[in-house]
Amino acid sequence: MPKRPWTGYERFCPLSRALDVIGERWTLVIVQELMKRPSRYGELLERLPGISTSVLADRLRRLETAGVLERRPAPVGEGNLYELTARGRELETPLQALREWGVSFLVDPSADGHREHRFNMSYVKGIDTLPDATFELRVDGHPTTLTFSAGALHQRAGAPTTPQLAVHTSSTFMSRWAAGDVDWDDGRATGEVAVEGSRESWPNWLAATGYLLAYPPETSNDRPR
Repeated sequence: MPKRPWTGYERFCPLSRALDVIGERWTLVIVQELMKRPSRYGELLERLPGISTSVLADRLRRLETAGVLERRPAPVGEGNLYELTARGRELETPLQALREWGVSFLVDPSADGHREHRFNMSYVKGIDTLPDATFELRVDGHPTTLTFSAGALHQRAGAPTTPQLAVHTSSTFMSRWAAGDVDWDDGRATGEVAVEGSRESWPNWLAATGYLLAYPPETSNDRPR
């Protein structure tokens, strides 16, 4: 017999009801993208590699029904824009808390029991022109290796032998960065982020880790807001 479609946790509980609305896979990632800027359907597809068109359409429809987002007309010929409502914007604080909680798993790839992780960076426009490179991220003296190749970023614990660029910082800065209070350039300006390597490698690091919207960077608009 086919499984009954999942309709929620069926619990009279505020956490369960919240997860009924935003707990399915991709949903909170979509909300985070819309937290940055209103977006068209095609733009969301580009920024969310791995999501299918049917899943994206389903999640947008459910979020609209729940009053988390709304559609409004874009300029003629450009379809609709999806934009968070006031209810959707209320998720900003919970999302910030989740990012701060999750940054420890970003700093230590083995924290969840896995030795290595792969991240799809194809949402950065022009990422296919970024040359392969190896970077080091060292937080509170603990190193991890980040290897970029063919549009993907691989992370493992331990220091690389010959990194193109080494980035040194603290867990305090990483927490503030995850919360959205500072960016990487802020950290360099204040001395909270130290870099060893060529000047030309810095934008490559930003693109390889998904911080830039486009590569090569040409304007300030290439960085997420």
